[in-house]
Amino acid sequence: MRRFRILLPLLALAICMPGARAADSDPETLVRRARDLFGYGRWSDARHELLRAGRALEPGDRRLAQEIEYYLAACAVELGSADAEAALLGFEERYPQSVYTNDVRFSLGSFYCSAGNMAKAREAFERTDYNSLSAPRREQYDIRMGYVEFADGRYKEAYDHFSRIGSRSEYADHAQYYISYIDYAEGRYARAKQGFKALSRSDAYGELVPYYLLQIEFREGNYRYVVDHGDELARRAVPERRAELERVIAESWFRLEDYNRTLEHLEAFRTSGGEMDRDASYLEGFSLYRTARYAEAAEWLRKACGAEDALTQNASYHLADCYLRAGDKQRAMQAFAMAADEKLDATVAEDALFNYAKLQYELGGGAFNGAINLLTRYIDRYPSSPRTPEARTLLIAAYYNSRDYEAAYRAIRAMPSGDAEIRAAQQKIAYYRGLEAFKAGDMPTARSCFAEAQATNISPKYTALSTFWQGEIAFAEGDYAVAAAKYNAYLKRAPRSEREYALAWYNLGYCAFDRNDWAQAGNSFERFLAAYAPRDRYRADALNRLGDVAYSDRRFEEAVGEYDRAIALKTPEQEYARYKRAVTLGILGRTDQKLQSLRQIEAGGGDYAEAASYELGRSYIAQGRYAEGAAQLERFVAAYPASQRVTAAWSDLGLAYLNLGNKQKSLACYERVVGSAPQSSEARGAMQSIREIYVSEGDADAYFDYAARAGVESDLTALSRDSLSFAAAQKLYLDGDRTAATRSLNSYLENYPKGSYRTDALYYLSDCYLVAGDRPRAIETLTALADQGRTQYTVPVLEKLSEMTFADGRWDEAASAYRRLYDAAPSRTAREDAMTGYVRATVAGGDAAKIAAMAADVEACKDAGTVATREAKYALATQLREAGDAAGAARLYRDLATEVRTKEGSEAAYRLIEQTFASGDMDRTEKEVFALSDREPQPYWLAKAYLLLGEVYVRRGDTFQARATWQSVADGYSPDDDGIVEEARARIAKLN
Repeated sequence: MRRFRILLPLLALAICMPGARAADSDPETLVRRARDLFGYGRWSDARHELLRAGRALEPGDRRLAQEIEYYLAACAVELGSADAEAALLGFEERYPQSVYTNDVRFSLGSFYCSAGNMAKAREAFERTDYNSLSAPRREQYDIRMGYVEFADGRYKEAYDHFSRIGSRSEYADHAQYYISYIDYAEGRYARAKQGFKALSRSDAYGELVPYYLLQIEFREGNYRYVVDHGDELARRAVPERRAELERVIAESWFRLEDYNRTLEHLEAFRTSGGEMDRDASYLEGFSLYRTARYAEAAEWLRKACGAEDALTQNASYHLADCYLRAGDKQRAMQAFAMAADEKLDATVAEDALFNYAKLQYELGGGAFNGAINLLTRYIDRYPSSPRTPEARTLLIAAYYNSRDYEAAYRAIRAMPSGDAEIRAAQQKIAYYRGLEAFKAGDMPTARSCFAEAQATNISPKYTALSTFWQGEIAFAEGDYAVAAAKYNAYLKRAPRSEREYALAWYNLGYCAFDRNDWAQAGNSFERFLAAYAPRDRYRADALNRLGDVAYSDRRFEEAVGEYDRAIALKTPEQEYARYKRAVTLGILGRTDQKLQSLRQIEAGGGDYAEAASYELGRSYIAQGRYAEGAAQLERFVAAYPASQRVTAAWSDLGLAYLNLGNKQKSLACYERVVGSAPQSSEARGAMQSIREIYVSEGDADAYFDYAARAGVESDLTALSRDSLSFAAAQKLYLDGDRTAATRSLNSYLENYPKGSYRTDALYYLSDCYLVAGDRPRAIETLTALADQGRTQYTVPVLEKLSEMTFADGRWDEAASAYRRLYDAAPSRTAREDAMTGYVRATVAGGDAAKIAAMAADVEACKDAGTVATREAKYALATQLREAGDAAGAARLYRDLATEVRTKEGSEAAYRLIEQTFASGDMDRTEKEVFALSDREPQPYWLAKAYLLLGEVYVRRGDTFQARATWQSVADGYSPDDDGIVEEARARIAKLN
């Protein structure tokens, strides 16, 4: 708008008409005079004459009235009157077919152009018929429409309009200025220079010409011209233009390699109000660098870094040198990372990548195995470089030093394997990757890695160790024959000083245990103890196993001695040793010592308190001390109602009370046995005792009534048939004829729904289905067996049932089976495993209410174990977070984050950092990310934290550090297909 007030009203022709006013007041004459005055640009005089004509106009003269109204509106436009738009729009509405319609549209366009409303100006001008305008108005149209196009950035169209203006036109200078400017903006410097020179005498533009000519000389590389003429122009210029000139002069001195002069003019640029953008920061930084002011240079070069472009590459490359001179390798490495872009200067990129990789190695390899990835990239990209041998040496060292074995394994697998050093590193990494997988329970990966390490066979040490761990895998999977073969193969190659040498003998002892080879087991455990010095749990366990071997060989005194040695180590294994020692003392006839030991074990609590409590009661009964035995067993069943021994305890209580003459209590105890599992072998024995009690009382009918109530067969003939039918089916099963056994067992279960051998039949039948591969029927049969109550099969059945239902994705059934297994499991380890299965099955089911209930249940179970407790808390925390309960989730995340080496702990720590970031506390967020990095979390969540850390730096305005942080993730993290690398690169691109 401001420009058009200069271009149009103020620079119009100042042609004066004679001042004498004609006496003639005829409307036609007045309108004709007004029209002439309008044509000469005397719009105020024209308006005066038009108003006079309107007052003298006859009421019926519509033609002249229309002409007067049009010219009044046109004068209003040229005079800038407030009512001009309304007048024109009103005329167009009232006279749509007027001969002045085209002129009205032109006037509207002129009005909008002058007002700065280019969109409406364009619309009005585009509705104007250019060829119908008068010659003067066509010039006005071109200058104004040219400006509209220019303002919209449509230089070609603007150029066409300005080119129509003749050299004699009052708008010639304006047109020439814009034509020259467009030539300059589009790089046609020769034409632009010629055009600007033609304006050197122009009143409107003469003073601007030297500035444009200076810019053109600068663009053409004539830097000497710029420095020779620029100072005088800058001295005369207004502050805004002075800043621009000082910037051009500074860069010209920079091109002429006079860096002190560059710094002087950059200072003048800032003093004049100029803003130091990236380019200016680079000029300042590089000039300081070339004048050996490295600390100052670093500050400005850092500001010049930003987008992935040549400026960033050059700035960061020299910035790295500044940091190296200051001894700051960390920041130097970050700067080299930005300069290593091969899409830009290839020489700089190669040198930067080598130094980036080398510094990464020297600084410890990086949080994500960055040294390995970068050195590998350098070798791949520059195989013929004289520095490639050094890079390979560093790479091999980086592989050996790596602790992220999974990432290192992926990287080294991609390397050519012909080099012996690389193959040696590959063997080590494969071995440690296998070890990592083994500890995580990933047996297929572990097996593959150990096999690869063994096959590589460069290092005898890792070849032997891989054999040992293959034995460990086989042992964990219950394949003791393969395990023993692997351990024996290892022992032939391993030095006796290795820890695994002793452990191989230890595990061979267990393999011998599995095949009941007591002599070999004893020999293996003895060899273990001879090779193993630490007085820890392994040693205590081996002593217990030697005690068991002696016990099985009826060398009871030796057994007691081994158990005593285990007890003396004061490890948790002493609980088992104390219990077995007590049992062995009883066999040796040292009854009082046995009873005293059992009482001590019971009083002390622990894993064997339950067994000791039961054994104590049973021991009293065995000695005929029925009252003491009954009292002890009553305490036992009250204290351990879920024990797998509780059925036997009720049976023993029945016997004790019977011998004490209390038949009613005896009956009640036997009935408890029958009630817990009516079709079990335990119930059969109890029913026999119940029958004998009723018969001894002479009340056989009462026995039959009880049997009917209990749902147990009481007819002796039927019982005999039941027994014979089961025996026939059992024989088929034991003979290995599973097909016939399946038919016979199904027949038995159908014919004897209350049969005494129902639990045995269900157990055999489930095994038949398992062998046949009929999983649905096997699960159905196992479920039925599990529902029979507490029997001798309860634990193995629930173990198999939970395993199968989990594998088949039957989550609710699996969760139920695992939970029941927890209650039935005989050891703490088994209970922990069961609870872990319960948690995982519930989580897999995805039911929010069940997950919440499960988490509460796990928290209440004292033997849930760390894995189940951790995974339950994690599942609940995830659920709370997704439901928007950040505070509730945070409470759980804080507990989980104490151990960040687990995936749950790593994510928990990240979620807490995420909450800190969301609170706006950037300083604390930064500290928490660095603290997490020091604790060796899982790489994925550490990478997520680093992505967040970059955002912290963005919030602070430190784009250099933001990019450096994301670059470390993009270059160092692997794998590259889980979204992390892609996200890091996207954030870097966003900075651009």
